[in-house]
Amino acid sequence: MERFNQYWAGLILVLLLSVFLQLMPHWHATLSFNSSTVMSEGWPLITTHFIHLDWWHALFNSIGLTLIVLIWREYWTTRWLINALLLSGTATALLLWLAPLNLSFVGLSGVLHGLLAYCLIKDIRSGKKWMWLILIALVTKVIAELLGWRPTHFVGEHVSYIHAAGLVSSLLLYKLERRRISDAVSRDE
Repeated sequence: MERFNQYWAGLILVLLLSVFLQLMPHWHATLSFNSSTVMSEGWPLITTHFIHLDWWHALFNSIGLTLIVLIWREYWTTRWLINALLLSGTATALLLWLAPLNLSFVGLSGVLHGLLAYCLIKDIRSGKKWMWLILIALVTKVIAELLGWRPTHFVGEHVSYIHAAGLVSSLLLYKLERRRISDAVSRDE
């Protein structure tokens, strides 16, 4: 069981899930986020992050996730990686649902922004103060996207909002890391 708790087991599970879902294109419409239907269905709050526009999109999101997990492997266990993906994915989707936009999206890029910012915050808190530069660069990039900067690889007009929502989810990850549900329950002594 100890081997399963290492970061790579969670990474492999997530990558296999993404490949499986990519092989099921007839499910994509049902699993995708759409502002007008997401709350009546529920599951797209999570599932939309694990399907992609095409195989290239899936490949680049998978590479991004793999790099984040490998570079900051000291922060990940299988349990925390899966919890972080679920928390960040749900928070990102809920923030986008609350936005006064009607949007549809798939992909992991918002969650990747959240995971990256979470790791940078952890590094800063552990004494690697120079990581502020990278965090500031990431936040500046997202602000530039929100102000209209659109790299040529962007697909859709609302990608900047997805990245911003993911970035905000990093604060939730940092706040909730390694906390147990039982810790939230008061105990009478």
